[in-house]
Amino acid sequence: MVQRRSMPNERYQQTPAMLHSINQGGLLEEVSDVWLTKLGYSREEVLGRPSTDFLSPESARYAKEVVLPRFFETGECVAEYEMLRRDGTRLPVRLRAVAIRDAQGKILRSNAVLEDMTEHRRLEQKMLQAQKLESLGLMAGSIAHDFNNLLVSILGNTQLALEDVRGMPSAVASLTDVVTASQRAADLCRQLLAYSGRGKFTIEEVDVSELAREMTQILELSVGRFAAIKLELARPGPRAEVDPTQLRQVVMNLVLNAAEALDGGRGLITVVTSLRDLDAATRERTSNPDVPLGRYVCIEVADTGRGIPAELLDRIFDPFFTTKAAGRGLGLAAVHGIVRSHSGMLRVDSEPGRGTSFKVYLPAKPSAEQVENVSLRKRGTVLIVDDDEMVRQTLHRQLTRAGFEAVLAANGEDAVLTAQARGRELTAFLIDVTMPGLSGPDVFLRLRSLLPTARVVLMSGYNHVDIVRRYTTEGLAGFVQKPFTIQEVMRLLEG
Repeated sequence: MVQRRSMPNERYQQTPAMLHSINQGGLLEEVSDVWLTKLGYSREEVLGRPSTDFLSPESARYAKEVVLPRFFETGECVAEYEMLRRDGTRLPVRLRAVAIRDAQGKILRSNAVLEDMTEHRRLEQKMLQAQKLESLGLMAGSIAHDFNNLLVSILGNTQLALEDVRGMPSAVASLTDVVTASQRAADLCRQLLAYSGRGKFTIEEVDVSELAREMTQILELSVGRFAAIKLELARPGPRAEVDPTQLRQVVMNLVLNAAEALDGGRGLITVVTSLRDLDAATRERTSNPDVPLGRYVCIEVADTGRGIPAELLDRIFDPFFTTKAAGRGLGLAAVHGIVRSHSGMLRVDSEPGRGTSFKVYLPAKPSAEQVENVSLRKRGTVLIVDDDEMVRQTLHRQLTRAGFEAVLAANGEDAVLTAQARGRELTAFLIDVTMPGLSGPDVFLRLRSLLPTARVVLMSGYNHVDIVRRYTTEGLAGFVQKPFTIQEVMRLLEG
């Protein structure tokens, strides 16, 4: 048995960090208690063994071929390894080591601090997944936009041709099939736009419980006779500002997905509506950990089906991904896009053999009392700049009711002139990106010199990721994609 080496100061073992010390022969001299706890060993099992014994084969090879030669040359190193726990599982760590030398410069031992990278890797993977979905969404929206232009021509010319061949039954039949196929292609484009977050929305204040209750009959017909649907709807119903047609598609797709998870057998699908306060811990486990904390409407669709394997959870929102032999379409991908475009998020909890729960979180509509209290506070003066008269007037009414004083400008030139005339009276700007003459970014740059402390928010019907990335470092307060809720704009205008 290896005797435990007595280190100067026993606090080495009780430190809250993951530490170890290695002698000149590469053997472990001492490890901290946290090191032992993380890896599941006792001190007697560890001391006197090569440090590489506790690395994965790939990391051990990397250490011997790359890290150790560099360490002996420079006397220090930083490296990322995968360590092996006693039960065989892997622990990602970042190691920072420094050599302790004698008077002649010979390395006596090395001391190292190891950082558990498990959470960092998880967040990194989540960020990569979000970036992937964002890239797929941009591509899907562009494809749908261009393909829709082609379908306008295809359908229009086909309908003209149908009028020219009324007396030719076989030609009529063939052209009718072309029209049917084109309409199906148009439906697919609508799904692509929904996935990309660029679908056509009509925002209304909706009682989510009532919407789910109205869908009961069609849901029961859709899932078949073996699946039972149970509704647990909050009363009074929580309210959200959404496109009701798009929200119905979300509920329908989630219920159909739940029915398929039952594999044709008997089972229960539960639809629950509620009003919840989103905390940081819950937000971290959703599809959008950057949304603000606060009150949200939650729609949950849970099933008693087969569940989703852990290795597939990161792929379920990918377009056309399916585990079914005959699967197709954009069911869950479209759900993700619709929820994202409503400034919401999704949470999925699943365990193989024990079912799955999908929770949709949407910003809650403030109660009448909350709106009244907000309207009593004067929040400042906002200049609304948009070349669309209807947009200007709608935003004017909304922001005025919310307690702002709203001033209007129909283009970029008017906005700059108004800013010059009214000066620091203007506290914030809400500016459309694409306008004739001066664009939104051009106006923003001019305002930086005129009113450097004013908050500027850009808005557009498209997701201008490049503009946001470029101008955020120059003081842009934020960007909102049309359509948006007034609460989302207010958060950005007020900071």
